[in-house]
Amino acid sequence: MRAFLPLLLLLAACLEQSGLQCPPNTSIVGQYALGLSGVHDAGECIHLDGGLDGGPLKLTLDNPDVKSATLCVGAWPDGGTQLNLLVAGKGGARTSDLLPDGGFLFANDAGQTTACGCEVSVMETLDGYLRTGGPFVLRPDGGLPPITGITGTLADDVTGGMGCACTLPCTVTYSINGTPF
Repeated sequence: MRAFLPLLLLLAACLEQSGLQCPPNTSIVGQYALGLSGVHDAGECIHLDGGLDGGPLKLTLDNPDVKSATLCVGAWPDGGTQLNLLVAGKGGARTSDLLPDGGFLFANDAGQTTACGCEVSVMETLDGYLRTGGPFVLRPDGGLPPITGITGTLADDVTGGMGCACTLPCTVTYSINGTPF
């Protein structure tokens, strides 16, 4: 029994990896642990009476859980390079053009949800770059250089109607640092 305890502890610390398979006609670039840090900026979503003391509550978390992600690459029909991002528990692949400098912009209409005490619409964007050991340059065969990480900004733009407990529109923003695992 004692021999199994360290193994169970190791497994408990593993990031979720299920359901992170690349879409058809793409290949895996790598798997990454996405560390998020809350960004408290002007326009941040604040629930006016959501705090424990009945006061304001910032909706951006300071230290949310690390998310596991898979990055895949493929070709668009026009020959351009597409990047796919799959995040554990977030359903489906997000697709972006891969820019010549290693940049990307994943946009996702997250649809309607309840927040701030009312129905709101959320548009999520992840704007960032693939990190390499030097300047980002595609290989002569169109392949990627070794990717050492991901950096970017995740922003949820929240809009809604009247009578919400937050001043809308507002944003929930995180800085992202992705490291291979």
